[in-house]
Amino acid sequence: MNSAMNALVSRAFLLAWVIFVFCSLATAAEPLVWKFVEGDTYHYQMVQEMETTMNLGPGGATTSSVKQTIDMVWEINLVDDQGTAALTQTIDRVQMHITAPGQGEVHFDTASEEPAQGFAAMLAPSLKAATQSPFQVTMTSRGEITQVEVPEALIEILSQGPAGALLGSLATEKGFKETMASSLLVLPTFEELVEGHQWSTSLEIENPTLGNITTLATYEYQGSREVEGQTMEVFVPTRVTQFDGATLRVEGQKTTGEILFNRSAGHLDSTSIHQSIDLLITVDGNDVNQHLDQTIRFRMTKEK
Repeated sequence: MNSAMNALVSRAFLLAWVIFVFCSLATAAEPLVWKFVEGDTYHYQMVQEMETTMNLGPGGATTSSVKQTIDMVWEINLVDDQGTAALTQTIDRVQMHITAPGQGEVHFDTASEEPAQGFAAMLAPSLKAATQSPFQVTMTSRGEITQVEVPEALIEILSQGPAGALLGSLATEKGFKETMASSLLVLPTFEELVEGHQWSTSLEIENPTLGNITTLATYEYQGSREVEGQTMEVFVPTRVTQFDGATLRVEGQKTTGEILFNRSAGHLDSTSIHQSIDLLITVDGNDVNQHLDQTIRFRMTKEK
């Protein structure tokens, strides 16, 4: 091979290398965003489990548990030039399993044709209404919820039914928006997407029984990981919950879990958060110790 050919090959190799490096940098520099496409449909399932143990002193300890499974569908209706999506969220199905002293086991499934019995019958109207009332959501490509439009009929049913006393401010349009916003991860900007970067959000709930409940959520970016052939961006959440009521005092709490975001597909893959809280409750001058274990799992599922 002569010198001219060597030079040509060298330049071609160098050019190919430059293009390879440039493309690699361009891929790495791609912002981490939701990649909404008009007409797409996302199927998600959220499972909430809570176990409560109350130490009654000489009376012993009592334990109660609640498991709620919610299947939902997001339909992408419109995407603007900034990547912000207008979507319809529909709750397809709600399953609830409650175990409590004096109540035994309570089951309810909105997909069941059998009528609800006992305590479940009190919750049935609110839960069934939720499955029959799609609401409109506006969400940016970073996962920020900017608007939620909830049907007035659903708000009325929730606020006036037995669930209203339990939900408090959550049974309002503002409560829906804040709850959705706290459930989703607002993605960091490209400048912030470095391992160890942290940021926080807060949610305040007005509960008729417990008073104001404030939850401060902190997220830490921990880099990428391959999961079943897909590149996932990994975030670790921490939650700190405070009760403003004079009858409750947090004695200790701990959070574990992780959030996986699918970079190439541009959507949330899964969330798993476990929080344990030790409380001291003062009732009529008597102190009662209570331990809460709560797990929330949110994951993308296949179309049924």
